[in-house]
Amino acid sequence: MRPTENNTNNEGDRMAATHTCIFCEIIANRSPAAVVYRDAHCVAILDAFPLTRGHLLLIPHQHQQHIEDLPPETVAYLFQLGARFSAVLRQNGESEATAVVLNNGKAANQHVPHVHLHVIPRRSGDTALVVWRYMTRFVNPWSYIGRNARLARQALTWKTLLKDTALAG
Repeated sequence: MRPTENNTNNEGDRMAATHTCIFCEIIANRSPAAVVYRDAHCVAILDAFPLTRGHLLLIPHQHQQHIEDLPPETVAYLFQLGARFSAVLRQNGESEATAVVLNNGKAANQHVPHVHLHVIPRRSGDTALVVWRYMTRFVNPWSYIGRNARLARQALTWKTLLKDTALAG
């Protein structure tokens, strides 16, 4: 079920209008990102600091920091998309499993104060690598080298995977 267009929260709209939010900038096409999917309610981008190859962020258009401040339809739609992206990854052999994670607030390690759902491809035996990347992804100078080219290649892979699914668009 897609959220209806008139399900907006005026407080969230005011916050988006008065604070600079990188996700709001990406949604409005004012900031670059490796976008793999976009519809009227949500955008899916590759995480600029991925824990694994193909790590996605699903971002609702409506700006809210906490999930409980979003309309229930938007929350449901966000998690439905997460499930569909997880299925695409598994069906195409890109992952054995996924971690679907939502950090809800600063104390929960939410780095951007705009609700977003992580869909992280996982494989057997990758725990040490994921933990290492989690601990170093913002401080590792090597992570910046060639990042944009890597993200562009991964976005192309995602678009190819999505081409023959109901998520194509």
